[in-house]
Amino acid sequence: MSPPPLRRLAGLLAGALLLLQAGTAQAQMAPDSAQLAAKLAVGRLLGSTYEVELERRYGQRLSFSLLPRVVAGQALDHSSSTGTPFPNRSDDRMRGYGLGFSARYYLPNTGTEGTGLAGLYLGLKAEYQRLRFTYTQEGWGEDLAADGLYYYTFRARSFAETINRYGGAFLLGYQCQILHPRLRFDAYGSLNALSTRSSANQGSRYRSSPTDYAHSGSFVTFGLSLGFVAK
Repeated sequence: MSPPPLRRLAGLLAGALLLLQAGTAQAQMAPDSAQLAAKLAVGRLLGSTYEVELERRYGQRLSFSLLPRVVAGQALDHSSSTGTPFPNRSDDRMRGYGLGFSARYYLPNTGTEGTGLAGLYLGLKAEYQRLRFTYTQEGWGEDLAADGLYYYTFRARSFAETINRYGGAFLLGYQCQILHPRLRFDAYGSLNALSTRSSANQGSRYRSSPTDYAHSGSFVTFGLSLGFVAK
């Protein structure tokens, strides 16, 4: 004999409430055992850079991260205020990839109480990037004329440049839980030191400022990441 509709509805509601309560309890317990977080570097999206960070906690305060990076899109024009001899850089296209490795130490008593992978941290990062740029620029070159001979002419031509970047950074940041125990917001500043090698050598068009792609030296950057606790 099947139960009356009202009793069946009450049973379904009670079961749904139990499942919701269990899910809420599990979400509340997630920070205490947070071991792995996956994050997207939101700040880098403005530079046509797609970087994902996989952060794994070891012990109470230490974590290590892998940061694979893919670059595809329009190159940022760092030369607009520097009087560069290359005025059309806003049309440059770039593609590339990179990989970073980072270690963090979370300072005691700076995060949400009982929350893993959260708080004020100090970090060190090592990274490698390989970028390839294509652009159009006026220059001299050989062109085939109507008489079947080659002549040097000055006109707009297509060029390509490859840049390899090696370096590291010191990071100071703060990661916290937002909206939900499994969500993370990460903001940081970093002091970077990079060494670059360009296929164009000193003739590279990407040396116009300390933050430009072919610059070698030190500079400061800031970043934002959003992600979630996967485990």
